[in-house]
Amino acid sequence: MVMEKLKVLHVDIGGCEGCNVSIIRAYPKLMDSVELDISYLRDGECKYDEYDVALITGGVCMNEPRIGEELKEIREKAKVVVAFGSCASLGGILRFCRGGQAPRPDHRNFQPINSVIEVDYSIPGCPPTPQMLQSFFKYFMAGNETRLKLFKVTAGVKKLSGFDLIDDVVLTGLCIGCGACELSCPTGAIKLIDKRPTLAQERCIRCGTCYIRCPRASQIICLGGVKT
Repeated sequence: MVMEKLKVLHVDIGGCEGCNVSIIRAYPKLMDSVELDISYLRDGECKYDEYDVALITGGVCMNEPRIGEELKEIREKAKVVVAFGSCASLGGILRFCRGGQAPRPDHRNFQPINSVIEVDYSIPGCPPTPQMLQSFFKYFMAGNETRLKLFKVTAGVKKLSGFDLIDDVVLTGLCIGCGACELSCPTGAIKLIDKRPTLAQERCIRCGTCYIRCPRASQIICLGGVKT
């Protein structure tokens, strides 16, 4: 019996393309179980009217109403919506952007997609590794919600950064000095000094990668102790 492939739609709403490259790199090991419809590799409408999963990359520019409308259309087409990458999940570095318009008083106009639509899973990272996406689909197809719990609870979080890691883990004395935060930080904002994480504030891009990779912090999220 041939198992039907998951119909997966990938839509990018703006970013540096790092997440898109990660998805492309992950795909060779997903091809047997996933049929990927990538919006920017075709002309015209979506291949299907309905999808099992929609992968969305990039943050929402709140000054662009058409992006919000596009997200709502995707939500209607897809049974499950996954925010892939820190910009889609948490706003990430796009929180520093002005949205391509002339300066306005409301200059921080980019938000995570869960500010506009309901998200089922968020996979932060700048970008997330291809292996992380492969693992996500492995556990998703197996129905293993235990393995997906971190991504599930993160879907309700709108902001996460190195500042939260310092506040929630380091200053509370929960840090075990494992170094996962330093190894995962894409900008070198976190350094361990005497096994204690320190944050170079000007380097933190609000990607939340350190928080998700920290065993203590991820446990805090899963236990419901994170602010939204």
